[in-house]
Amino acid sequence: MIKWRTYALYFLILVYVSGSIGFVYNPSFFLPFTPFTLLLTCFVFLCYQPLKKKTFIFAFAGIALVGFVSEVIGVKTGLVFGNYYYGHALGIKLLGVPLTISINWALLATASILVSTYIFKNKWMIAFSSAMIATSIDFLIEQLAPRLDFWYFSGGMAGLHNYIGWFFVSFVAALLFQHDLKSGDKKISLIILGLQLLFFGVIYFINFKI
Repeated sequence: MIKWRTYALYFLILVYVSGSIGFVYNPSFFLPFTPFTLLLTCFVFLCYQPLKKKTFIFAFAGIALVGFVSEVIGVKTGLVFGNYYYGHALGIKLLGVPLTISINWALLATASILVSTYIFKNKWMIAFSSAMIATSIDFLIEQLAPRLDFWYFSGGMAGLHNYIGWFFVSFVAALLFQHDLKSGDKKISLIILGLQLLFFGVIYFINFKI
C-alpha cells in the first residue's frame, strides 16, 4: 500500500515538472507560487526524515539559522557574498532577507550532506563534497535570479566572491552538522536535488537560451 507521503512526493514532482514548463510560457503567473513551492519541498523532504531524533531537527534548524544569519550579514555588509539585495519573489522578508531563504539553505545543505555521506565516509570529504554540490546548484540559480526577481547583484551578476562565500558557509555548515544528519533519507535528498536541477535547468536552457 502506497503511503500518504509517497503521494506527497508524487505531487511535489508534478509541481516541479509543471512549474518548469509553466515558467517557460507564463512566468508572471507561476512566480508568486515560489515561496509556497519551497515550503512544500521542505514539508515533503522532512516527511522522509527521522524527525523522532531531536538532534536531526536541531541540525536542520541550525543550518537554516546559519544560512539566514549569513544572508543578513551579506545583505547588510556585502562581506559574505558580495553586494546584493533581494527582490519580492521569495516572499516575506526579515532584515532584508526572505524567510524562505533559510528554508532553502537548510534543504540544499542537508540534501547535499546526505548525498555526500552516501559517497564518502571522511568528514572532511563529506564537507567538501556537499559544499561543492550546494555551490554548483547556486551557480545555476544565479544565472536566473535577476530575471526571476529572486535577488540582484550590484554588478549585474554574481561574481567569484559569491561562490567563495557559498562554498565557505556550506562547508562550515557540513562540518558542524553532518554528524547529526547522517541518519537522514539519502534517496529523497537525491530526488530533491534532482528536482531543483530539473526546474532551473529547464528554465535556463529553454526560456533564456533559445
